[in-house]
Amino acid sequence: MSDKIFLPHTVTMENRNSMTVTGVVQVVAYDEFHIILKTDYGTLLIRGRDLTAGEISSASNTLKLTGTVESLQYKGMKNKSESFMSRIFR
Repeated sequence: MSDKIFLPHTVTMENRNSMTVTGVVQVVAYDEFHIILKTDYGTLLIRGRDLTAGEISSASNTLKLTGTVESLQYKGMKNKSESFMSRIFR
């Protein structure tokens, strides 16, 4: 059993053209159309146009970005109460 302490995670968007994401563990990849971030709550995929990763702070685990945000999607967060056996027998 893991007693991992999760980083606080927030997403703040202003007018779909600037965003601040806290709780970023890793910037996996980015280009002008996609930014992929790893958080303790799953992988966050940001899609849009003219996306630019601006200020990245590893001290506060914060990323600021600009561009036109079209979608946000989380992937990979597993239900903590789900047992190993129940995942095998889906």
